[in-house]
Amino acid sequence: MYADVIEELARLKTGRVDMARAGLATQARLCVDMLRQGRCVAWVVRNRDELLTARALMTLFSPEFSCDDAQSKAAPWTFLPPFSPRSASREGWTERLAALYALQNGQARGVLLTADNLLPKLVPLDFFEGRELRLVQGEEVSLELILEQVTQWGYERVSMVSNAGEVARRGDILDIMPPGYDKPVRLDFFGDLIEEIRLFDPVSQRSKANLSEVLVLPVSPTRQDAAGRDKMQARWKRLFQKGLLTENERFGLTRLQEQGDFRLMPGCCYDAATTLESWLPADAVWVLPGRNDFRESLETGGHLWTAAFEAQDAEGRPQPLRFAVREAGDAEGVCARSVCAYAEQLVADGGDCADLPERALSSFGDLFPSAAEQDRPWQTLVQALKRWQHEKRQVVLCFASEKSRTKFLTLAAQDGLSPQFRYDREQEGLFALIAPFRAGADLIWDRSLILGEDVLQPHVEKSRRVPSGAFKGLERYDELKPGDLLVHRDYGIARFGGLLRMETGSTANDFLLLHYSGDDRLYVPVDRLSLIQRFKGGGEATPPLDRLGGGSWQSGKEKARKAIEKIAEDLVEMYAWRKVAKGFRYPPLGELYREFEASFGFEETPDQARAIQDVLADMEKPEPMDRLVCGDVGFGKTEVALRAAFRAASEGRQVALLCPTTVLAEQHYQTFRSRLAGFAINVGLLSRFVSAAKQKETLKAAASGQIDILIGTHRLLSDDVILPNLGLLVLDEEQRFGVRHKEKLKKMKKNVDALTLTATPIPRTLQLSMSGVRELSVIETAPPERKPVATAILERDKATLRQVIRRELDREGQVFWVHNRVQGLERVVEFVKELAPTARIGMAHGQLPEKKLEETMHAFWHGELDILVCTAIVESGLDFPRANTLIVDQAQLFGLGQLYQLRGRVGRSDRQAFACFVVSDLNSLPAATRERLRIILDMDYLGAGFQVAMEDLRLRGAGNILGEVQSGHMGRVGLDLYLEMLEQAVNKIKNGGVPLQIETELNLGLTAHIPEDYITDGRERLGWYKRLSAAPDAAARQELELELRDRFGSLPEPLEVFMAVLALKQFLTGAQAVKADVYEDRLRITWNEKQTAIAPEKLVPFLAAQGGRVKLIPPSGLELKLDMALATAARLDAARLALGNLLAG
Repeated sequence: MYADVIEELARLKTGRVDMARAGLATQARLCVDMLRQGRCVAWVVRNRDELLTARALMTLFSPEFSCDDAQSKAAPWTFLPPFSPRSASREGWTERLAALYALQNGQARGVLLTADNLLPKLVPLDFFEGRELRLVQGEEVSLELILEQVTQWGYERVSMVSNAGEVARRGDILDIMPPGYDKPVRLDFFGDLIEEIRLFDPVSQRSKANLSEVLVLPVSPTRQDAAGRDKMQARWKRLFQKGLLTENERFGLTRLQEQGDFRLMPGCCYDAATTLESWLPADAVWVLPGRNDFRESLETGGHLWTAAFEAQDAEGRPQPLRFAVREAGDAEGVCARSVCAYAEQLVADGGDCADLPERALSSFGDLFPSAAEQDRPWQTLVQALKRWQHEKRQVVLCFASEKSRTKFLTLAAQDGLSPQFRYDREQEGLFALIAPFRAGADLIWDRSLILGEDVLQPHVEKSRRVPSGAFKGLERYDELKPGDLLVHRDYGIARFGGLLRMETGSTANDFLLLHYSGDDRLYVPVDRLSLIQRFKGGGEATPPLDRLGGGSWQSGKEKARKAIEKIAEDLVEMYAWRKVAKGFRYPPLGELYREFEASFGFEETPDQARAIQDVLADMEKPEPMDRLVCGDVGFGKTEVALRAAFRAASEGRQVALLCPTTVLAEQHYQTFRSRLAGFAINVGLLSRFVSAAKQKETLKAAASGQIDILIGTHRLLSDDVILPNLGLLVLDEEQRFGVRHKEKLKKMKKNVDALTLTATPIPRTLQLSMSGVRELSVIETAPPERKPVATAILERDKATLRQVIRRELDREGQVFWVHNRVQGLERVVEFVKELAPTARIGMAHGQLPEKKLEETMHAFWHGELDILVCTAIVESGLDFPRANTLIVDQAQLFGLGQLYQLRGRVGRSDRQAFACFVVSDLNSLPAATRERLRIILDMDYLGAGFQVAMEDLRLRGAGNILGEVQSGHMGRVGLDLYLEMLEQAVNKIKNGGVPLQIETELNLGLTAHIPEDYITDGRERLGWYKRLSAAPDAAARQELELELRDRFGSLPEPLEVFMAVLALKQFLTGAQAVKADVYEDRLRITWNEKQTAIAPEKLVPFLAAQGGRVKLIPPSGLELKLDMALATAARLDAARLALGNLLAG
């Protein structure tokens, strides 16, 4: 069937072939095979996610690119990223022009693109004639002429090159990043002679590789020289005289041209503007999505362009859409008149349709759905690979790097697997290739399996919650030494005595020794390390040791439990009672919401889409929502709030959005008004920027229900603010509100949905979410083209600070200078003036008169100021895209969350941003301050806000969760046990009085440990015991097992048995077993008589199936004889699988 498709496409001059159920892997195979036959191919996919997957699959199926030395080869295909209005930028056009040049010059015979690339008009076919500059090592050329030429071609002169389309000169060195290069290029001149050409890393600025030549192409799609400008003006004049262009449009085009705006589209500028198919041979084969999907993708792209041009019109830069972008139907028709293959998702009724079924695989569970298979993943995978080598034609394993492939092969070799390293589509067998394809696909039509790293093994889900009832246990062992204080959940505070090997009869296992008061000793089995934690008290005094069997620990723990239950009851009143309170239940989403959703001009990131879905799902529940959305600045939290606010307002409910600062409230007000334009929703603003008369008018309208969304500062909490239909409360930058404000908020939140937005939640709020009191959504995915902020800690050196400021001002950017005190801010302004005498400097702080503050902020926003010296007022959500350097003066006086929030004020555009934390003397800082600064330096990656908050929780502790009373009981039981007991109390109330799972107690009568000759270092062995026993599920144990095999070799039998014991223990805990005795030949299990996990009706069939190997032990236990024909680990696994038949459900 597949061969018929290839033959038909090779034969056709025009016409189509329909492929049913052909997924992306099948389409990739088809494209590679057509390229191999010498045909030009255009493969169209629907969106960015499919484009990334398709690129990975093209690499996979091309033998020359999925082997070790692929880096040195030039690919026969090129890529066109999504072409939305947002990508009409210098960087976007750089990628696009590189692809067009490669197609025109035959460097690429195939192109992979998203459907929206077929809509906009492109540059003429003669665009590159006389507009390419090839610079060769050893030739002579004027550096000044190069600079003049590339500036005309749209390059931006900067002080340091980090993005495509930038150029910088430092003496005789020219740095430039032209189209077609993934790293910038450095040319070293001696006079006019090009001595060296090198690629370099844009972050470190270090050289990476030498080149013999570099090709420089334009980065602007319009001609910027005088002749080109005159030609465009003449065209617009001609069109205007013919009545094809309005006077307003002509003015807008001229304005865009004068400003060098990259949004000026080629279709408006050239008589001979082209579309994508003009750059391909007439007999090119088009591989397309299904007809409906293709049409929908084109129409969606068309709507985005229409909305973008309407927005340009509103800002006084109108462009005629009819010249710039063609209709979706025209684009669809062009493909239909060519040779094309449609990949339909379903089998078509009747007609000639090649059925090429393909099943997408996204996880290990898709391959191995049963729980039994997932409990021992490595063994399951190895057995399956051996079986598939006989059943399948090909099994292709994909690894992201040579390192990950080598790691897998080392383990696989122990089990007798030896795959081939070079792909051959005709050859049968097992392949291990290097390609960035992480998912999987089952090509049913070809009897082939493709398995990426996401499918090859189960991955531990990024869980945001501490597992219920799990005492976190020891985390770090490298500093643990005999004599350190530990706390046991059941027996209290003791001193660590070391890790000991003890023999009992014929078995030998490892135990942790704890010393208690009165020379009492407790030997803790290594499978119960989750019961032990390093003691963290609230004060400086060393607590006394507890006595085994004494009443002191239980008494202190009981007092703490009662106090905690009181706190939990208060929490229930604040939060958990909302689970039974009746809120407003929203009906399913309608067409109006879908219309608003479609007006979002960007593609949601996966995390953002998930957060929006979480919020909408909460709103449909009968109980009020209480959700925390944690995401870095600029990652899309505001859009999450907008979606919720629109839904509430469109159903007749009022929305209150509370902001910590006046300036942020103003910015949100403008954002909401802009996004909601065209919808019948009224937005009001209450802040000190609003006049008293206007405030009075707003309050009256809000009280009568005429205002749908009210935005403001803590002014919203005043008694005269009445919202009779309040349905949603949005709290932005939650960490900036004090306890008094929050007490007022509690009254507002009783029957309304509450949505909290923050980048770095305060420890108390984070603990509430981690403990399950509040729901949590985390947005960690950066928007496309966002770069991490480069962070440095500097001492207060004038020369260094002067250089930092000059670097930003040289690239026409702006600088934030943040100082922590209003007093003395004027002296700081004088200091900054000394550093940058020619700069325009403004000052802002919260105590300025509102008019002066507003004027200063607006001046900075509009680029009328170069440097803003301010307090932490800029911490709160303000968005200044031109500001890309932050200097925090006296950084040691700021908290971790504050430093992170401040850093988020820069880097809001696609430019490289810099954050400098200035301290007086680094060496004299206290240890805690140095730790804060170390964390902020380490966590400089995008999306680190949640992890910063976790570190803040670790450094500061959660304190009393309610924030008003400091609990003395934390010092008795330790922070971690205190938090666990709080979680248990909250969960018990939430679950209607049902206690959490109790960990099954195991007594081992067999050898199960890590041998000393396998891991010789005692502390490292202890660390592995803790990691293995604390692993929350089979996937986590699997990852640890692979790491053990990788580092220390094949698992010895005692360790295999220990792994099987851990799997059994986890199963028995889930089955509510209280105790289990595990011997070589039998397993004895005891349950509580009130257990609910075992189904009584399954007991008789189970006994019958086991054929006398099981006997019941009254009142609620059983003994199971083990299969002695199996190895010890295998017989425990077999017993666990057999007992699974008893579980209810």
